[in-house]
Amino acid sequence: MLIGKIMTNSKQRLMVTVENHKGINVIDLRSYQIINDGELTPTAEGISFAPEKIDAVVNLLREAQQKLSGV
Repeated sequence: MLIGKIMTNSKQRLMVTVENHKGINVIDLRSYQIINDGELTPTAEGISFAPEKIDAVVNLLREAQQKLSGV
């Protein structure tokens, strides 16, 4: 199930999906490449993790944002 996508550059998108892998739901963050006709195709660049790790991932991203903004 697609949650959302972010344009990372003119030829790639970061897509967040919820997938079922062997009966277990996982969150998948994956880079997709735009091919000739505008179709998105997944690349090997990405990570999957258990839903209970969402808060930890979000906290780390917020921490990175704060460090970049000098807070």
